[in-house]
Amino acid sequence: MSRLRRKDEHVKYSLLHRPGVADFSEINFVHNCLPEKNLKEVSLESTLFGDPLRVPLFFNAVTGGTPLAFKINAALAEVARLFGLPMALGSQMVALEKPAAAASFQVVRRRNPRGIIWANIGAYASPEMVRRAVEMVEASAVQIHLNVPQELFMGEGDQRFQGNLDRIREIARRVEVPVIAKEVGFGVAGEQARQLLEAGVAAIDVGGRGGTNFLEIEGRRSGRRFSPELYSWGIPTAISLAEVLVAVENRIPVLAAGGMASSMNIAKALALGARAVGLAAMPVYILLKRGRQALIREIARLERELRLIMLMAGASSLEELRRVPLVITGFTAEWLQRRGIDPSSFTHRT
Repeated sequence: MSRLRRKDEHVKYSLLHRPGVADFSEINFVHNCLPEKNLKEVSLESTLFGDPLRVPLFFNAVTGGTPLAFKINAALAEVARLFGLPMALGSQMVALEKPAAAASFQVVRRRNPRGIIWANIGAYASPEMVRRAVEMVEASAVQIHLNVPQELFMGEGDQRFQGNLDRIREIARRVEVPVIAKEVGFGVAGEQARQLLEAGVAAIDVGGRGGTNFLEIEGRRSGRRFSPELYSWGIPTAISLAEVLVAVENRIPVLAAGGMASSMNIAKALALGARAVGLAAMPVYILLKRGRQALIREIARLERELRLIMLMAGASSLEELRRVPLVITGFTAEWLQRRGIDPSSFTHRT
């Protein structure tokens, strides 16, 4: 099957159900009844790779290469421009193989000439391929996606992954823009986060379990039957985020993604320590089901509610939010303890 057809099938199957929402229910804010701040003082501003962000959100990698992808990317780019959001592209390998497909990626730069755009390609790529992907859209950073389970479930997927870490190391050394290591829905563990840090990546997008389930999508696409329990493979977003944050020790930014469709989950991820939060399935679902204006209203709602949550937690900035107490309970706390991470370290912070 061609990459182009596969791109549209991923979108089609992802629209069959509402986007998944990651489970952050065992991570709890402690209400502050005396915040001593005013709502108008609450700021969502931050920076990432030296670029200013009005809101700590970004549109994560979705698609590219087809007429449908052109439509999606064009609309997302316009909304990203309105809110000053970075936008990551879907894998550009299809455009490197078929130059005619490049227009569906380049439209993002045309619709958002001064915006923050991130290129995207797999860990199989050479530094030269990565440079071409970056130049195609004048990107300021590049995502290198990691999707081993998806490839294994894909009828036409790759089954060879040896050398990926060395290739990432070489890309980080030779490519001029920041390199983001990105999972696509199965999470990053602390051990691999340390390997990626040592390899020289500039950031890690945890891409945890809880959002779009690409294993179910690939099962539907191929018509093959898999044991149901396999579809739940991966590290939940909240747990992966905590593991990676502890592993990298503030040496590089950590980005949260994977079912981040609610303002409360976004706020909890930011409070844990994520530098920014990625949205992928949710904006595409709203865009194709309800239209561009509905997506604009949704992003505005998330922005408004984030400020409310921050004030109720006693924070007027993202830096202050990362210091508010969080109480982690249940399976999440047990997982972290068994992995050598003290959940109370997120409760007693200064």
